[in-house]
Amino acid sequence: MFRFNKDMEYALISLVEMSRQKELQLLSARELSQRHAIPFKLLARILQKLSTDGLIKSVKGPRGGYRLNEQPENIRVGRILMAVRGEERIAGCMPSGGNCAQEEHGCIIKPIIQVFQDKWVSFVENTTLDEFTGSNGNG
Repeated sequence: MFRFNKDMEYALISLVEMSRQKELQLLSARELSQRHAIPFKLLARILQKLSTDGLIKSVKGPRGGYRLNEQPENIRVGRILMAVRGEERIAGCMPSGGNCAQEEHGCIIKPIIQVFQDKWVSFVENTTLDEFTGSNGNG
């Protein structure tokens, strides 16, 4: 079964928590870490990636913290995945010239893996953060 790794889970938890804050209210990495039992150093690394991508705003200082840089309905899961994990394929053989042991023998499953890859990309590109928050009326 395909699933999110811990980095992605923690990124989503953090972003959902930030989406629940009042406008411009900051949430510290320490508070997030304690509230959700997330290892602090791992969370700090994830938040740095989200900040570098521009998904969140980082404010330095003793009363600093993080907040969303965009509205939840404008943040696509695909962008979060790219920020946290980089470009990812369902199977190693999917990019052109990928690592396919069956390539020279005429792989018979690559076409269906491509369909799965396309559906996955469509899903993450059409799913937004607000669908995780329940604020879109479906939650």
